[in-house]
Amino acid sequence: MSKIVLKNLAKHFGAVKAVDNLTLEIPAGSFTTLLGPSGCGKTTTLRMIAGLETPTDGEIWIGDQCVFSRREGRFVPAGDRGLGLVFQSYALWPHLTVFENIAFGLKIAKVKKAEVQKRVEETAEVLQIGELLKRYPNELSGGQQQRVAIARVLVMRPQVLLLDEPLSNLDAKLRMDMRAELKRLHSEMGSTVVYVTHDQLEALTLSTHVAIMDRGTLQQWSPSMVVYNQPANVFTADFIGNPRINLVQGVFKKEQERFVFAAPGLELPLDVSEDLVRLVGRPVTLGLRAEDFTLSTTPAEGFLAAEVESVLPAGSEWFVRVRLGELALMTSTTYDPQVDSGGTLWIQVKPEKMKFFDEDEKLIIGIGSTYGRKEVA
Repeated sequence: MSKIVLKNLAKHFGAVKAVDNLTLEIPAGSFTTLLGPSGCGKTTTLRMIAGLETPTDGEIWIGDQCVFSRREGRFVPAGDRGLGLVFQSYALWPHLTVFENIAFGLKIAKVKKAEVQKRVEETAEVLQIGELLKRYPNELSGGQQQRVAIARVLVMRPQVLLLDEPLSNLDAKLRMDMRAELKRLHSEMGSTVVYVTHDQLEALTLSTHVAIMDRGTLQQWSPSMVVYNQPANVFTADFIGNPRINLVQGVFKKEQERFVFAAPGLELPLDVSEDLVRLVGRPVTLGLRAEDFTLSTTPAEGFLAAEVESVLPAGSEWFVRVRLGELALMTSTTYDPQVDSGGTLWIQVKPEKMKFFDEDEKLIIGIGSTYGRKEVA
């Protein structure tokens, strides 16, 4: 296991800053995902770590070794960095068996035949493809080919495993199966993994840490569920989560001795705090995820009557789009609301789930709510 340290890392393509002054310390043994929309710089960052792209500036450390430094003029080639790379394309040799594909790197490295046999069989056992060693790639499913591609890398015992959208070619069910496999593999092997994806579900389910990137800059670096529950800014809040977070534009107001968040169709009492007093009268954004509401099919104290626009059953939960005046909100519940479009539901915001963002779209820390909460069956 090796930690990875990026110091003021930058990569420019002419006037385009693909990666801009990125500083990040990836812990040894972590499963770190670089997540963001297309063009955010995540793959460029991975390629710089791998040695496939030369940075414009900064430093890269893998373990105790500096593999790149612009200031010192240091560049360690990709083959000498002790890394394993798995890409979107499996790139298996079609004329070689699974055993021969996995053993290919070992034979190039002139590892003794007995050691090759032992390491290939051990790695195949870990990835549960031991019975496939005599088959050819065209005799395998997509998930099996993906495991062979990973085995071919792991058999070399790299310090760090780099994966660039390795599951994007698989169908939805197989992707879920492979996520479980990768999670199990990381738990058993304890390797440092850096994973690139634009799929937020992969990031949340697989990662110990997530680095959210946008336009070459780091937006947030946190454990996966911290990113989900405490997004650092509006971009992260809006990018993470399915369905998308509800973002409500409003203002903090003081009414006699109470404070409220006010928006068209919605008014929420709030706990008093120094941050709140400072922001009274200034525009803010409230973030509420679909599960941040309590729904009721009957009127209840503290609940707001909302018109149902659509009901979307999803098996284990129901998504309900409702309207409060001009405000449309996506909510969810784990039970069938038994209401159709045009009907009425009563909703209440879960006070502990409210997230507020200031004029600079940054998370405001320390504002809670005294909004009365009653659980309704």
